[in-house]
Amino acid sequence: MLRIYLDADTSEALAKVLRAEGFEVVRAHDVGLDEEDDIAQIRWASEHGYVLFTFDAKTMPKAIDEWQAMGNEHSGVIICEQMPKDAVSVIVRRLKNVAQVHTNETLRNVTLHLGAVWDKPVN
Repeated sequence: MLRIYLDADTSEALAKVLRAEGFEVVRAHDVGLDEEDDIAQIRWASEHGYVLFTFDAKTMPKAIDEWQAMGNEHSGVIICEQMPKDAVSVIVRRLKNVAQVHTNETLRNVTLHLGAVWDKPVN
């Protein structure tokens, strides 16, 4: 199952359900990065081998570009831009679908935008 780092905009409820589903999850809050910028979030996730999950479709893509322009690689980024933060069951279903197709290795240096295609239930 994927190793996921949830940035500061995500809830403990999401982390709890993802862990129950078998994901290895760390939140920004867990490592003291609640108030840090996007680059700090990308850096921590990359240094520790976690795919970064965020709702920040506005500033995160620019931060990813900046990170890579500095010659850095990242461990993957998943941007969930079409769901409210409190739609935990839908988000978990989307991430389970992603985990059926990808591993942490295949997401390396990939930015994945979750869209409607990921809303189909997993059977």
